[in-house]
Amino acid sequence: MKPLIKIVVPDAGPINTLAAAGLLELLLSPPNSEVVVIQSVWNEVLMRRPELKRFIEHHNARITTISTSVCVDDAQKIARGEPVGKGRGDLAIADFILNFLDESIGNAPTLVIFEDKKLDRLRDVEQFSENVHFITTAAFLRKLEIEGIIDSFDDVWVEIVQKNSSSDPKIHRVPNPIEIDAPTRSGSLIFPPQ
Repeated sequence: MKPLIKIVVPDAGPINTLAAAGLLELLLSPPNSEVVVIQSVWNEVLMRRPELKRFIEHHNARITTISTSVCVDDAQKIARGEPVGKGRGDLAIADFILNFLDESIGNAPTLVIFEDKKLDRLRDVEQFSENVHFITTAAFLRKLEIEGIIDSFDDVWVEIVQKNSSSDPKIHRVPNPIEIDAPTRSGSLIFPPQ
């Protein structure tokens, strides 16, 4: 049996990009994977696309939701009828990456899939487990193509760009080649050979 792979989605971009094209299932396409999402991200996504609640419920055995201290604080403010304030999503992401990431993944090989450019700067930070690998949505899809999970990155990406109103997919059109084939800092491959 292949080892468990954690797929961490710290910002809403990858979820929105894949969901707009009806391809959210691709996050769970590696059969040995578990998706980890911040509660604030789900809240943001479900506010815009309430129909995705069915996806979460259907796959709840393979999706772990993490409530950071920022998420808890926001929930308490909402319960008291207080405004949450601006920038809380970014604060929850930073809280998760800095304080909850290692705890939520253990030693599992991990892909952190992002579109928020601020997360790109964390790619080489040494504080994370050596199994953590930061990649864009496009690079994740390219890895799925290499593994034979999808037939064609180009066909999938055309569909994504056509069905997204956001400019994010167009911005992230070409994945960095280093992201696609590079092992994690430990030298282990994210998708080990069968």
